[in-house]
Amino acid sequence: MYFFVRRTIGHRPLPAIMFADLFAASKPPYFEGPSMRPILLPLAILVSLPLGPALGPALGQSGVVLDNKAQYENCMRLADETPEEAYKSGIAWFERGGGSAAEHCVATALMNLGNYREAAARLAALAETPDVKQRPTTRGLILSQAAQAWSELGEAGKAAAARDEAVALAPDDPELRLERAIARIAAGQHFEAIDDLNRAAETAPRRVDVLLIRASAYRYLGQLELARDDVDRALAIRPDFQDAILERGVIYRAEGDKDAARRDFLWVLDVAPEGPAGDAARMNLEEMDVRVE
Repeated sequence: MYFFVRRTIGHRPLPAIMFADLFAASKPPYFEGPSMRPILLPLAILVSLPLGPALGPALGQSGVVLDNKAQYENCMRLADETPEEAYKSGIAWFERGGGSAAEHCVATALMNLGNYREAAARLAALAETPDVKQRPTTRGLILSQAAQAWSELGEAGKAAAARDEAVALAPDDPELRLERAIARIAAGQHFEAIDDLNRAAETAPRRVDVLLIRASAYRYLGQLELARDDVDRALAIRPDFQDAILERGVIYRAEGDKDAARRDFLWVLDVAPEGPAGDAARMNLEEMDVRVE
């Protein structure tokens, strides 16, 4: 059995995480794994972790040699760029013996087309296949992607159950902990989110996204000293990281140090005038000018 992992993190104000994890069996036509379209985080990282030999071609049910790894990557690229084409390509590939890799590409294309209900159903079914169930972390990642689809549908209970099951399958996976923490923050469950972030920080102590999200949660709870400590730790790892400096400015503002806050917000506006960080810095500056603080 071969195993290949690719994790991707994207960027937006309230972060959420997505990643990719694909594996192939040495016997055709099995080729499974989740791939999640990047969602916005205060960070952009690409981490590749090969866990086995390079994936080679497999013989499809039609007798045609299929290079599963290349086909999967091409299908997932289409799922991001032109999901309509990815859907058609994935269906055709599945009919040629593409197996779970093709099914996962179809589900991801449906996610990106906004057909969340069918995507969730396909992902939930994929998570129950025998080969996926033999790999707890992979199954957790698929369930986590299904949770994203349920969230888009407003099915908070189903999304929470899928995330809980995903974390139970791989409790030390920082991505799964981080995603559940973000969902918990959105639901106002800040203490529970911090529990997940503490575990993620233990397993991935140099993850600045974990530190910054935990800093935001601490700040929301009024624990400004703990929030500042996490920001300082993040800046020790990435000194010019604009999102960390933005968060530091927000903490300064909460502490009543308007001069320090303004200095950080202006720095962010100078280096990143466009985008979420710049928008947030601009908003804070405008509010500081309007309000008496």
